[in-house]
This record gives sequence, structure tokens and C-alpha cells, in this order.
Amino acid sequence: MVRVLRIVFMAISVAVSVSVFAQNEIDALRYSQNDVLGTARYSAMGGAFGALGGDMAAMSVNPAGIGVFTKSTGSVTVGILSAATDASFMNSSSSDSKVNFNISNAGFVARFKRRRGEEKQWAWKAFHLGVSYNRTANFHRRTSIGAVNTTSSVVDSWVDQLNRDGIAYTDIPSEFVPGDPSTPAYMGWQTFLIDTTPGSTTNYLRNVMPNYGQTQQVRELTTGSMGEVALSFGGNFGNALYIGTTIGIPRLKYELERNYSETDAQDTIADFGSFAKTDYLQATGTGFNIKFGMIYRPVEWFRVGAAIHSPTWFGIDESFSSVLTANVFSTQYNQETLKGAFNYSLQTPFRAIGSLAFVIGKIGLISADYEYVNYSLARLRSRNYSFNAENTSVQNQLNWAGNIRVGTEWRIKSLSVRGGFAMNADPYTSKLNFDNTRYSLGLGLRLKSFFVDLTYNLHRVIGNYEVYDIQYVPLAETVTLDHSIISTVGFRF
Repeated sequence: MVRVLRIVFMAISVAVSVSVFAQNEIDALRYSQNDVLGTARYSAMGGAFGALGGDMAAMSVNPAGIGVFTKSTGSVTVGILSAATDASFMNSSSSDSKVNFNISNAGFVARFKRRRGEEKQWAWKAFHLGVSYNRTANFHRRTSIGAVNTTSSVVDSWVDQLNRDGIAYTDIPSEFVPGDPSTPAYMGWQTFLIDTTPGSTTNYLRNVMPNYGQTQQVRELTTGSMGEVALSFGGNFGNALYIGTTIGIPRLKYELERNYSETDAQDTIADFGSFAKTDYLQATGTGFNIKFGMIYRPVEWFRVGAAIHSPTWFGIDESFSSVLTANVFSTQYNQETLKGAFNYSLQTPFRAIGSLAFVIGKIGLISADYEYVNYSLARLRSRNYSFNAENTSVQNQLNWAGNIRVGTEWRIKSLSVRGGFAMNADPYTSKLNFDNTRYSLGLGLRLKSFFVDLTYNLHRVIGNYEVYDIQYVPLAETVTLDHSIISTVGFRF
């Protein structure tokens, strides 16, 4: 079966496994989690807009928010992201970072005021149509992990694989197809990192490195994002009830380049210089979803909101390959896989969001959202493969999660000061902790027909990274800090 690299930026405190080329619970989780991106105001308030609305990004959270717009509005949001990852592996520390410039949100809402019957308290006051693009996840990361290992090598796992398979060396292919779990071991054989014991055709061992002490290094680069085009419509009934619907067309792009190497930096291992294995993965996909929502304002100072999001149905295309280069016996050997490709579909879980907001006149507001999402409901499907084992793994390993977002805004005439906090529960255990948190601060200037907002956002994630099989080597501990500056400019008319 085609295997996808299980290297993913996790928004949870769990192990990030590296299993070369597999669609599994890691892929389902990667494309099912949303970040607090979008407009600067939305991000500054921690994404807690389910009961507020009136913001371009809020239409992807609670579609009823489109009914809160009091004027036709257009805006665009740009951001710059600096993602830094610190890693600790076998008593060695390392760090790396990546910068990305992006468009976080852009959109337009047209408001159509209903004149006939508007004098009645309980009447439709206005109808709204809107279209927006909202960035929902960033995959831009650069990670470096390294240490001297005196107890194991990844070649050990390849040797064990060949011994488990019981395949004779005369039957090892010379061309490698990504998807065969034994492919890395086959490549190790062809590059003279692996040999058989004298007189045996099936008993394998390490050909070089009789002693350990090599420097192990992982360098990983991921790029891409998820974003959604949202087509929304809704209305305002009696300035008290707001309803809306959004049709979402999400798009994803994820690219990974992972280089794993072992080097005899001290020149203490006879006949061995180094080897490096580089894996490449590219995934693209387009999906569809639909959202429904309402906001009710029983009194001026209080609002309650509710929204439900259907699953997103993605069609995903992947391509992948690997290259292994070994410098042994004063010679360089190279092997690479054929170009692999696989198409499959992913159904992400549905979401339910409940929201509250307290509005203190024209001075300020406090809002909170609670989002329920059951990641165990994600499903992988393909015409060419059953995915029974993988979907069972999704059901058994993933769980429901309750995500919390809170925000506040205080106004001094036309100037607003904002703050927000968000916390995601662990989708493996459902527990809330501070391993995946977001903190934000922002400013906004509101004039009659023009507004500008600026936000600083910090996203902190504590997790683990599997360098290779944990049977041989411990997990690396990682801390990722995403620093982003987001700015929105908009017009109302």
C-alpha cells in the first residue's frame, strides 16, 4: 500500500510518527484541523466570533455572521508568519525556522436593505450575499534534529525488516516502487549498507558500522496551506435573529522534503563515510462542505450563536519518491524509487459550535466559542484500496475534542484594543492542556467608511517527533512557536 510520510506539524502533545508513505490517522488529522487565521480582528480576538459576526472570516465559522453587517463591506488581509521549531534529541538541542508571506483573507459582502415593511419590529431588515477566501491552516515549517547515537542506526530497522520478510537477496528487486514497506531496506541492500552472513541468503546484518557513534541528522521542510472559498448568504430578522448558510470550497496543498542522514564525523568507523535518504511528498486536494448558523440577540447586551459544519469531502492527489545515497568502501552508491502516485478521498469530521457574547454598550465586548469535533469520524476511501485497517486506526486512536476560543475588544472612540486566547484539546485523549495554545493582541481603527486592523498572534505547540522506530531510538521533543503579524484594510459603503 502506498505510504505517506507521517511527518506532520501536530497541534497536540503526542508523538509525530515518521512512517514512510501511508494514508492514515495522521493525514486525516492534518487536514481536519483548522487554525485561527483570517482577518486581523478575528485573529486578535482568538477566533471567538460565533456570536458576533460582522467580520469577513466569521462567515467560515458561523454563517449567520453575514447578517450582522450593517453596510456593504470589502476587505483584504495579509500576514507574515515566522515559524520556529526547537528540538531536543538524545541530550542535543537544535533549532530552525521558516518565514512565509500570505494572504489570510479577502472578501466582499453586499447588503440589500429591505424597505417594504421595515417599520415592523419583526420583519426582515436586510439580506446579504458574500464571497470570501479564508486561510484555514499553515503547513510552513522547517525542522532540524541531530545528535550522536552510540546505540543504534536506522539501518538496524531495515535489517530487521528483511529478516522478518525472509526474502532471499537474489529476489530483492533493483527497481523500487514507493508503497512497499521493505523499500528502504531494499535500497539499503543495493547501496551496500546491508549484507548477509556468510553462506546464508536470508540472514541479514549491517555491512558497515560494526560500532556506533555516528551523527544522525534530520532536516525537514514542509510548505503549503489550506484555504477555503466561502459563498455565503443570510439575513437579519427584526435586528434580533440572524441566520445564514455558507457553501465552502476548500483547497489544500502540502509538500514535504525530509532528509535523514548518518555520518561518521569523527572518522572512527572503518569503510563507512555517510549515507542520506531523502523523501519527497506532494499532496493537493479540493473539497466541498456546507455550514448553517444562527445568532440570536434577546437583549442589547447579550448574544448567543450556534453553527454546524458538515464534513468536508476532499479528493486528494499525492505524488512521492525517495533517494538514498551511501558513501561506503570509498565509493558512492545511489538508489532511487520510481515516481509514485495515488488518489484517494478523505471525509473530515463534522463540527458543532456554540457561542456567547456580552456587549457592553459601545465600549467593549467579551465573547467565547466552544467547538466540538470528533476526529474519529474521519474516513479515508479509494476505489483501489479498502482502507479498512487505516479507518480502524482512525476510530481507535483518534477521539473527540472540545476547542475553546475567547476574545475581548474595548473601544476608545474610533480606536479598538483587542485580545484573545484559544486552546485545542488533544484529539487522541480529549484532554485540554496548554500544549496547543494561541495568544493574540491587536489594534483597530474604525472610521465611517474605512477601517484598518493590526494583530500579533503567537501559536505555541509542544509535541514529539519520531526520528525513526522508537524501538531503537527515543522520541525527539519539540516546541514550535508561530509568530505572525496580520493586517486588514477594508471599506464600507
